[in-house]
Amino acid sequence: MRLQFVIFLVIITCLTSKAQSSLENVEGLVTFLSSQNTYVKFKTTEGIIIGDTLYSNASGILSPYLVVKNISSTSVVCVNISSRKPVVNEKIIGKRRIESKKPDKLIVLKTDSSNFIKDTASIIRTEMKSDNIQKQSVSGRIAVSNFSNFSNTPANESFVTNYSLLFNVKNIRNSKLSFESNLLYRQENGEWSRVRKNVFNALKIYNFSFKYEFDKKSFISIGRKINQNISNIGAIDGLQGEKAFKNIFIGGFLGSRPSYYDYGLDMRLFQFGAYLGHRFQARGKSMLNSMAIVEQTNNLITDRRFFYFQHTNSLIKNISLFYTLELDLYKRLNGIAQNTFSLTNNYLSLRYRMFKKITLSATYDSRKNVIYYETYKDYISAYLASEIRQGYSLQLNYNISRYLFTGVKAGYRLQKSDTRPTKNLYSFVTLSNLLNQSISTTLSATLLETFYLNGTILNFRINKSNKTGKVNYSFGYSFVNYKIINAELPLRQNVIDMSFSMELGKKISLSTNLETDFERANKFLRVFLQLRKRF
Repeated sequence: MRLQFVIFLVIITCLTSKAQSSLENVEGLVTFLSSQNTYVKFKTTEGIIIGDTLYSNASGILSPYLVVKNISSTSVVCVNISSRKPVVNEKIIGKRRIESKKPDKLIVLKTDSSNFIKDTASIIRTEMKSDNIQKQSVSGRIAVSNFSNFSNTPANESFVTNYSLLFNVKNIRNSKLSFESNLLYRQENGEWSRVRKNVFNALKIYNFSFKYEFDKKSFISIGRKINQNISNIGAIDGLQGEKAFKNIFIGGFLGSRPSYYDYGLDMRLFQFGAYLGHRFQARGKSMLNSMAIVEQTNNLITDRRFFYFQHTNSLIKNISLFYTLELDLYKRLNGIAQNTFSLTNNYLSLRYRMFKKITLSATYDSRKNVIYYETYKDYISAYLASEIRQGYSLQLNYNISRYLFTGVKAGYRLQKSDTRPTKNLYSFVTLSNLLNQSISTTLSATLLETFYLNGTILNFRINKSNKTGKVNYSFGYSFVNYKIINAELPLRQNVIDMSFSMELGKKISLSTNLETDFERANKFLRVFLQLRKRF
């Protein structure tokens, strides 16, 4: 395996060629936040690839903010790499690749003004007609990534290879029918026997659907797809439809949930639901409200019934608000079904730009375990005994100058069964454009306290990119000091990581990351490689 790993590196290096593209800034907008991902919408994602960095534009300074994890024709799914959490309707800057072409030779034709006006009018009419015709567009990417873990401990070395495919066809053969897909195949050493028994232990289908748009305000889709208006429900296998009437939209779905065990198709988990929403947008201000009622079953027996509500608001200047809740409407105890009202999830996020250089963010989260009464019937007592977990966070960012900014974030989380609450404090200082070059440095510190440990993490990172943005590399060092309660010795680690990414050619890119953490006796090395091709 090590020899194959070296050969793979050599082959990739030999593929390096001069790219013929340049970068331009494009503006996007945060449309939705989940517990792990941030959704950003652009007019088009052409020229943006998975692994790209998106930036915040605080006081005219571009700062690394998000990393693209998934792409559709107009939206991207990202993970946060910044110290602060994005908010809905926040503006995001991306760097789009555009091909550099030699200018066509200019040909001057002799003509009179009357013919010029007629010809121009004819061209405009032709273009207006063509804009009303659906044009087929194909987009996607294919990627191969490898994660290897080496150590001098008795633990086995691990090798994981992921093959991913994102393939979308909008307006197939200039029709109203479109296709979307997002697939991942995971190959891990020592796991082949499990894959032979069930291919879905390795193959994960996140999206595989056909969509037919009757017009710009109504559509129907079939297959596996996440509905952005009710995204907390997750992937839906089946039929979905939506119709808009000016600012109001209604929709519904009928199908099943993915399997709990392997994320495959499981028709026993039948579900259906309906949703209603309202959109408002004027002069850069917007508001969105949506609500849904969902019935989820197991073997056609009610598993869960709940109400879902989501609200985003940027109507007040310098304030962005996001709120969501889930209210369970059903429970079954001792075989007796009952209608009930039980708050399962309650989340609020608020961002306030107090002054030009100061931004304040706050979140509140209250949730408890979701109970599926039929699926968890053998363990129902344990789930009923679960307690509500509440959490708070407060963050302050301050742009000291054009190239220097800092921030601090404090968090608190409490559950009654814990012997003490979880607390964390994070602070950072970032200096960009160091030495008048494309260099940025960040120094950060984290203090952590949970019911079983106290911890301190100190980190220093430096990032550098060339003028075209085609080559990026970074170096980081972290000191980790964990003191586990009731343990005799503390856990101390020194972690070093290096990252490198570059464009190998037209729509081909390579990225790699090496990370090593070592104690006095034990040493570890983790290597990540990814090769991507867009089309």
